[in-house]
Amino acid sequence: MMKDCIDYSKGYEACQRHGPIQQVPSVPMNPVVKPWPFRGWAMDLIGKIYPASSQQHCFIIVATNYFTKWVEAKPVKSTTSQEIITFIEEQIIQRFGIPESITTDRGSSFISGDMLNMAEAFKFKLLQSTPYYAQANGQAESSNKVIINIIRKMLEKNPKQWHEKLSETLWAYRTSKREATGMTPYALTYGHDAILPMEIAVQSLRIAHQNELVGEDYSQAMLLELEGLDASRIDTLNKLLPGKQAVSRAYNKRVKNKSFEEGEIVWKAVLPLGMHIAGYGKWSPTWEGPFIINQVLGLGAYRLQDRDGEIHAAPINGKWLKKFYPTMWDSQAVQTDPGIERQQLETVV
Repeated sequence: MMKDCIDYSKGYEACQRHGPIQQVPSVPMNPVVKPWPFRGWAMDLIGKIYPASSQQHCFIIVATNYFTKWVEAKPVKSTTSQEIITFIEEQIIQRFGIPESITTDRGSSFISGDMLNMAEAFKFKLLQSTPYYAQANGQAESSNKVIINIIRKMLEKNPKQWHEKLSETLWAYRTSKREATGMTPYALTYGHDAILPMEIAVQSLRIAHQNELVGEDYSQAMLLELEGLDASRIDTLNKLLPGKQAVSRAYNKRVKNKSFEEGEIVWKAVLPLGMHIAGYGKWSPTWEGPFIINQVLGLGAYRLQDRDGEIHAAPINGKWLKKFYPTMWDSQAVQTDPGIERQQLETVV
């Protein structure tokens, strides 16, 4: 009788639709490490920003290099795919060369046909994270938080001038030591730290001696600096790898493994979280479906299809899925007559 009670409660549809959502990660972390500068970028959008700037900018395009943590950003009035393409051409390719990969979310501007054509033309990989799973593009999200916090501190009196403060924000970010690398993005890019206004005011040691270097001494100092740059980058890589591994170990302790196979029937969380379904208000369910796993994409991502066979265009992270349990009566009928299961699947498909 106890087993029957458990089977009945598991298969009760109302309980499944209103059940809680698992808040712990469902797959282990897969850290991204690019072993050389400007080969991989994480890109994202900040916005819609309110209030808009005095020039009517409502968004900021942000790109962060995985290795050096160098950040490029640009205020824009709209987020069309052409704006994104122009940003990649002018802020990334024309300054640092063609990258190996650019990672974005699945915003319409990032997955448009024009963007795919650009990636094909320049032969770089355009990688997308799954919707409602910011961890998959964690580098971009991290940079966004820092930039927003810096700008916020500069705008106590006139918040509509935030677009004018963006260049100062980038300067502050690029010349500040990052914990992950132990160096400033500026130093990892150019081989030495930028000369800051404070050094001019207090006459730092390198400022005091820079005018004494002439001819061969100056050339020798520059060569030594360039030789030291490769060593610094190797040291940074050696620091990044253990750091990423430590973060992964801490993250993976919280993982509650959850995986699905093609053809499996699942519920999908109603996203974004807290959204109310028309007519239900506060009584809206937390899960919708059921759906069928159409394709296993790897790294915890799946593609679903409706019961009528329509395949979803956007993938979904397994965190937002849970197993569908048939009612006790359906389960017993399948055990009695296996042909019923085939009939149910044909009806679902």
